Amino acid sequence: MGRSSDARERLIEAARNVIFAHSYKGVSVDELCAAAGVTKSSFYHFFSSKQELVLVAIESQWQWFEQDVLKPAFFNNLPPHERLLRFFDLTLERQQAQKQADGFMRGCPAGNLTLEMSTQDELIRARVEGFFRAWLTYFERMLTDAKAQGEVPAFLDTVTTAQALLAYFEGVVLLSKGRNDPSLISTLRTGVLSLMRYQEVSIR
Repeated sequence: MGRSSDARERLIEAARNVIFAHSYKGVSVDELCAAAGVTKSSFYHFFSSKQELVLVAIESQWQWFEQDVLKPAFFNNLPPHERLLRFFDLTLERQQAQKQADGFMRGCPAGNLTLEMSTQDELIRARVEGFFRAWLTYFERMLTDAKAQGEVPAFLDTVTTAQALLAYFEGVVLLSKGRNDPSLISTLRTGVLSLMRYQEVSIR
């Protein structure tokens, strides 16, 4: 083990896999090094602290989330409401895969860190808040398109409704995590249509 060329990336991946799956405070630098397969001296060569590593890991998580989940889900060739339902479906697939691999649901990394660290570390809180703000833009654009296509009322407040949709999603994932049952995501996915006042009688 040592300062190999990919040690930094392995530490970031270890933070995403270990801290995001468990907790920030419950994981030590030694455990992160063991998960990454690097020495402690390598850790401090790249990062001054566990906090600094997690701040970078949050950005790495966002890049993955945007490229692998948000962009495929909110691709403009789908009707607006179907983009939102597709987002829930992709989340369900991810959570089911994690449960099959680990035996438990990991839940939402951003939500998990918020619950644990929002009153404990201002830098982490602010970085996760930025994660959520960027995420909200996808909901807002979807709602703007839904208004333009007549799927939702013209008077709908897209900013407030986007926040309600995100809050609903986080609540669904938290409830599913509490039950260790990803399938709950599927059964509750259509609840978002009520929040956006979807006007169609049936969903094809």
